[in-house]
Amino acid sequence: MFFMQLPTGFVDMMRDLLGCEADSFFIAMQNSPAVSVRLNSRKPSDAFADERKVKWCASGRYLDQRPVFTLDPLLHAGAYYVQDASSMIYNECIRCILTALASTPLPESDTMATPDIPVTLLDLCAAPGGKTTAMIDALPDGSRIVANEYVAKRAGILMENLTKWGYPHVSVTNRDSSWFAENGDVFDIVAVDAPCSGEGMMRKDENAVKQWSPELISQCASLQKEILRNAVKTLKPGGFLIYSTCTFNTLENERNAEFIRDELQLEPFDPEFPVDWGIPRGIGTTIPAYRFMPHKTDGEGLFLSVFRKPGEFKRSNLSPAKISSIPLSTKGKEPSSPKKVSWQDRVSRKNTGRELSAKKESIGIPEMEDILSTSFNRKAYPLAELSKEQALAYLRRESIVLNPDVAKGIVIVTYKGLPLGPVKNIGTRANNLYPKNWRILMR
Repeated sequence: MFFMQLPTGFVDMMRDLLGCEADSFFIAMQNSPAVSVRLNSRKPSDAFADERKVKWCASGRYLDQRPVFTLDPLLHAGAYYVQDASSMIYNECIRCILTALASTPLPESDTMATPDIPVTLLDLCAAPGGKTTAMIDALPDGSRIVANEYVAKRAGILMENLTKWGYPHVSVTNRDSSWFAENGDVFDIVAVDAPCSGEGMMRKDENAVKQWSPELISQCASLQKEILRNAVKTLKPGGFLIYSTCTFNTLENERNAEFIRDELQLEPFDPEFPVDWGIPRGIGTTIPAYRFMPHKTDGEGLFLSVFRKPGEFKRSNLSPAKISSIPLSTKGKEPSSPKKVSWQDRVSRKNTGRELSAKKESIGIPEMEDILSTSFNRKAYPLAELSKEQALAYLRRESIVLNPDVAKGIVIVTYKGLPLGPVKNIGTRANNLYPKNWRILMR
């Protein structure tokens, strides 16, 4: 935590925006931010089970102090995600959308949809993956997710985080939003957590204070409109758009929400979050938007609004019983073919973190996305449970020694029952096959 000397222009803007609440806001901005995590419902563990719950997310927990997360093997196994509590609202937002879809008559029958019907979802600005995993946890099994990140380096981080989270039907892409727009309206839900001026992160990020300027706000608002124009083109009739930022100003928030309604012609949708959650509404707009403010809610700044595209909703042809897994993947931003193709056809496999030689592939070393997936077949390879000390040595990519009764060959090591990755056990030691670029350096 650093003491913030807030920019004068920002102070004046917030006083105009909040009026008599401004002093409470500025006091809160000097307080240390809350520490919170979200548990992985598909990878149950004993991590933080008894900590204080986040009101708007059943799997969210507040921590009294910040542990050294890097030295907890459960983090690397995907048992939980370190996430600001405000961003966890995405989990509840998806639940509200699924309930709305469940009340939509299906054109192909006289029946209504149900909340457990799989959907297709595009997270257009997904890195580092916190909101993506929050949405995944609320989606029915079999739903297909495309998590996109324009910046290549951030796409790699996104891939690592989603690999560890373990949901099998997800793809990671590295493209401009215009590519998705060219390929048609194929998604039931599109999330745009837009690049923004970052005012809501000032308590955590000193750079957010240093970079602030009215010019940056205008630049971000313009970029957000461009992304939103493309996002709407990827959304099916009757589908839902989630728009959010981590900033406070109205130009990037309420004014862009009005742009979605007035120029992009989407209909505002109110998730109707309970009043006792204490989440303030939008400022100076009739759109049912929500603002997470540090003097009102226990988390960082966040703006969220939801919209529905006019038209008859037709559910995606997905079945949990028949769905095939989409591998975690990346593609570059090369020009797409003029021919309209589905997004499924344009995603190819790329391993996550370690380049395998033909020799290694021939002896059957599984990919990390397979090992960490919740659909991993635990009978396919011998398993070896590690102590915390062994697990940390493994995560540092050091050699470890397994119990004498563990089979030789490829073995999957686990911690508290959750897979961490592969080793090649030769008896006197186990050669470490953890991805080199995932290894931890801390001791």
